[in-house]
Amino acid sequence: MKINFPLLDGMIEFDKTLILTIEDTETFSDLARLLYSYNESSPLKLASDDFSPLKESQLMLVSDILGYNINTPAILKLVYADLERQFGEKEEVKTRLESLAVEIANIISSECLENELDLEYDEITLLELIKAMGVKIETTMSSVYEKCYEIVQIFKYLSKKNLLVFLNVGAYLTEKQIKSLLEYIELCNLNVIFLEPNKLYDLPQYILDSDYYLEYLNSSSES
Repeated sequence: MKINFPLLDGMIEFDKTLILTIEDTETFSDLARLLYSYNESSPLKLASDDFSPLKESQLMLVSDILGYNINTPAILKLVYADLERQFGEKEEVKTRLESLAVEIANIISSECLENELDLEYDEITLLELIKAMGVKIETTMSSVYEKCYEIVQIFKYLSKKNLLVFLNVGAYLTEKQIKSLLEYIELCNLNVIFLEPNKLYDLPQYILDSDYYLEYLNSSSES
C-alpha cells in the first residue's frame, strides 16, 4: 500500500502494516479529518501497490476506539449481503427459507384482508427476514485490546474493505498488546495503518516531527 499527503515529499510505501506518528497536533488533526472525509479526489492519497487509488468504500476508519460501534449500518449491510450470498450457494437452505417466507406472507396477508382498514403489503425477502431477526455481530470484548482484535477480525471478513485505519489506539495499549496485534494482522495478510500523535514505543514507525521532517525508526536504530 501507499500513502501520501501535502506535507510529504513522496509516497510512503508499506507492506501490510504502517505506524505513522504525527507530532504536530494541528497536522494530526488535519490528517484525521482527511481520513474521515476521504474520497479519491482528496489531498490525501491512498493507493494499492499498482498505484490504483483506494475507493472510499474500501476504507474502514476507527477514529474513536472507545466509542466505536462495530454494528454500524454500513458494516451490517455488508454482513447481510454476505449472508444472502451464502444462502444463494446453498440451494436447499435458500428454497426452504423462501418457502417459509411465502407461508409467513400468506398468514399476514390474510390478517390484513380481515382488518377494517384498507392495508397494503409487500412480499418478504430474505434480506428483510435477516433484518427482522436482528442479526448482528456478537461482541464479547472486555478490554480495548480485545476490541481492536475483534475489529481486525471483522475487517478480515469484509471482502470489500481493503484498508483499516486506527486513530490513536496506542494510548490504550501496552507495547506487548501492540506487538501481538501487529503479528495477527501480518498473519491475516491485511492492510492496516496506525495513525498516532506520539511515538509508539520503540516499534518500527515513520515519524513526522513538529518541523515536518519525516524519518523512519526501526526497533534498534534510526535512519
